[in-house]
Amino acid sequence: MLPCRRSYSLYVAVILLCALAAFLPAVRGYFVADDFVLLSWTHSHSLGALPGFFDPQTFWFYRPFVKLFYWLGQTVFGLHATPFHLFSLLVHGVNGYLIYRVVQAEGSWIAGLGAALLFLLNPHSVETVSWIAAAGDLAGVACILGALLLFRRYCVQHKLPLLLCSLVLFAIGLLWRETVVMLPVLLVIDIVVLERYKVLSARRLGPAFAAYVALLAAYLLVQGIGRSGEQAASRGGLAFHPLNLDSVLLGILAYVHSLVPGGGIPGGLPLDTLRVLVWVEWAVILLIALLLWRFKQRLALFGLLWMLVTPLLFVFFSPPTDRYFYLPTAGYAIFVAALLTRGAELLQKLPLPGRLGFARSLIGVLFAVLLLRQGVGLLQKVSIWKAAGDATGGVFHDVQQAVPDPHDYSSFYLTGLPDVINGVPVFQNSLPQAIQLIYDNTTIDARSLTCDALQQVELSRYNFLFNYKANGAQQFSNKGDCR
Repeated sequence: MLPCRRSYSLYVAVILLCALAAFLPAVRGYFVADDFVLLSWTHSHSLGALPGFFDPQTFWFYRPFVKLFYWLGQTVFGLHATPFHLFSLLVHGVNGYLIYRVVQAEGSWIAGLGAALLFLLNPHSVETVSWIAAAGDLAGVACILGALLLFRRYCVQHKLPLLLCSLVLFAIGLLWRETVVMLPVLLVIDIVVLERYKVLSARRLGPAFAAYVALLAAYLLVQGIGRSGEQAASRGGLAFHPLNLDSVLLGILAYVHSLVPGGGIPGGLPLDTLRVLVWVEWAVILLIALLLWRFKQRLALFGLLWMLVTPLLFVFFSPPTDRYFYLPTAGYAIFVAALLTRGAELLQKLPLPGRLGFARSLIGVLFAVLLLRQGVGLLQKVSIWKAAGDATGGVFHDVQQAVPDPHDYSSFYLTGLPDVINGVPVFQNSLPQAIQLIYDNTTIDARSLTCDALQQVELSRYNFLFNYKANGAQQFSNKGDCR
């Protein structure tokens, strides 16, 4: 007897929970880089500080819920990073389950599970899950997926509360991360590709979609209020630098090359070659999209378009970095899982003996190969992020012990600290804020470099020397040399 659909959901949730164990080493890591800046900004424990988080007149990205997250976290847990990491890990797991629900509703539970695992265990996700400052990316994608699922239910059930809940999630997501502006675009893809217009009349569909557009317009207006004379689109990660068409297409393919197995081969070619090859690649992509539409592989087409459209938010803003892959990875996972499971279904129709067992075995092997490939890269990146978090945590607490009383010293500084460890940011420009947090004293002039040695401590487990300096008459130069 086959389990019911509700039982499948329970099994899937357990499997996804087990898959999250791959990220557990990073949970023990400490804060890094921008974490210290955000902790410093939200260090006030007064409720009166909260309205300021929502003030659009900020030089930083407009992400009030990220600031609220840091404020609440350190108010409850202090400067202990583990609860912050557990939140990120939990939201990542929720996103994996929501991917399962998005796919399972249009395909099978096997396709949903495959998509969820491909999404959860993608190596590009390590930075987003391990770096607490990327909590906005995690929560933003959760809001996108939740709002999409609620909109789908509204299309079927025509219940206004479902639409209102979807809009609320959209609004919350925008306050977490500006990438949520892609939701209306994804809704258009969902409506057209998966033919929502057949189950929801234009009389209902038009006003419903207009509500999302109106909410987006209100958000962009708030962004514009805080511009201080600059272009509104260049705030909060919404920067649009002018680019040629081939540069835009190459920018999108940079994400595709990094996600699709074997994509690194064309991605490593010289730029002049890529500018010619890009048109060939896009012709192939267009052909694939047309074939998927022609043969009614709508779920795979939905995933493909998701993967191609979402990088547009970053192409005009910055070169690809791992956390920018988090949203496009969802489309990649849906596309691949839908293709593989559909291929297995077609094999079952062939007039071959044992075709059912062969098809199931083949799809199992293909998924296993893809997940194994991803798993190797994921574990390597998790270990790197753990090492970086261990380094900052060790330094943070060692400095506290080295200089227990900040009132005896006007300032101090650490030298010899690298900006990155194996590509992972450590303190970088956030060192002054980290120093202030160490002593819970925002009046310390952490940028003032002094030369009388308070103490020199060689931290062999980090393989580099930290010099603790304080309260001296001589000054360091900008390069950190003693004059």
